[in-house]
Amino acid sequence: MRLWSLVCAAIIPGLFAANLRAQEPEPILLWPGGAPGSEGQTAAEVVRLTDQGEHIVSSVHHPSVTPYLPAPAIATGTAVIVIPGGGHRELWMDHEGYRVGRWLSEHGVAAFVLKYRLAREEGSPYTVERDELADVQRAIRLVRSRAAGWHIAGERIGVMGFSAGGELAALAGTRSDSGKPGSADPVDRENSRAAFMGLIYASIPGSLVPGPGTAPAFLLCGDSDIPAISDGAPSLYRAIRQAGGSAELHVLAGVGHGFGIRDNNPPAVAVWISLFYNWLDARHMLVVPPPGLQISPQMRAGIANSAPVAVYSVAERATAAQQALGLSAPPALGAPVSLTPNTPYGLAGAHLSFWKPSFVLGTPSGGEAGVNFWGIHNEGHVNVGFLPAAAMTYLLDCRLLSAGSITWKIYSGESESLREQGKMALSHNHFLLLVHPAAPGEPVSVELWPTPLTEPMGLLGCDLSAVAANGPGR
Repeated sequence: MRLWSLVCAAIIPGLFAANLRAQEPEPILLWPGGAPGSEGQTAAEVVRLTDQGEHIVSSVHHPSVTPYLPAPAIATGTAVIVIPGGGHRELWMDHEGYRVGRWLSEHGVAAFVLKYRLAREEGSPYTVERDELADVQRAIRLVRSRAAGWHIAGERIGVMGFSAGGELAALAGTRSDSGKPGSADPVDRENSRAAFMGLIYASIPGSLVPGPGTAPAFLLCGDSDIPAISDGAPSLYRAIRQAGGSAELHVLAGVGHGFGIRDNNPPAVAVWISLFYNWLDARHMLVVPPPGLQISPQMRAGIANSAPVAVYSVAERATAAQQALGLSAPPALGAPVSLTPNTPYGLAGAHLSFWKPSFVLGTPSGGEAGVNFWGIHNEGHVNVGFLPAAAMTYLLDCRLLSAGSITWKIYSGESESLREQGKMALSHNHFLLLVHPAAPGEPVSVELWPTPLTEPMGLLGCDLSAVAANGPGR
């Protein structure tokens, strides 16, 4: 009997772990046809189990994500790419991956656990900043390309990394591109910007230089970790703040490295995932989108925190204008002027101002200058003014944070006499209005009143374009 007990103690944990893995979602290859840079790599993936039944993976040549999607009733629209650590030599997939994915999905946040190529494994042909970072960026693009089907808001896709995975998350949060619009691969057309980054006992890259476009950061480590991490996280926090970015820092007393989510974590350690969740909530990342809310491709870049007003092709803008305004053909548009607090105005006299008793300049959680968000509430409205050129019509193009409608009023001349007004329901939270000057060179002012007037209703950005089109088209 004693021998049987010992056999069970040795075998059952492994069987239990294998059964749990059998119940996991199926991984999705980032590049079904093979990852760039992995050509000729045919070695099989290696998986070993610790004494506690945790999975450690190495020899990765086909990077993938394992999706953990929340139940529709609790889905918030936010997604996280979860990046396990392992010193760039292996991947600890359970306590820094699958368990994190399950926890997030059970709390309404979609999670995608990344299995990435390893740059410091013996004989590896890969590098951290070329191949591993490419895997993270591809994961962001992949999730963004399928956001509608997964009920994810394309502007709310962030990253979370542990240890070496935290190094990748930090790189992804500071380096991104707008994608390749003409690519035959629809995933490559998506931008790779992370809306936020969670850096959990992260190895801070020496090449990291925070700037205005750095994603908002949640930093957490233990004060008993190695100095590069326990001192590195506070140093990065200061650097991000000095660069004008947003960051929150937690240093846990008496805590070391590599805790992740484990059943034996003490309460003072286990609380870390709730701290991250609360931080997302404070940034309005857990606001459940109103029923039917969809984010059009034209909105994605403009909605993300700290991103400039959306920049998209003239053809896309013209098509959107045609559909929203009922024009018989797409109008010809001039280059847009982006009306943001810190952007020079390229159109003579163009301005954007706020009338209130109350508005918020900055992110939904605070007043950080340079972020493309204006919260409007307590009967406040926005005023857009400009001096039109002769014989030109203008397209005012705005995006809002939540569902509703716009009451608009157009004033002309120095005396600002009201000459036109109306109300328009938003199309995908996208608002387009053709403005016809009463006379060439006469000042034009447009008032925008979001309704209902609630704080979550926020203006995400305005562009102003000259339009070569006859007739109002409305």
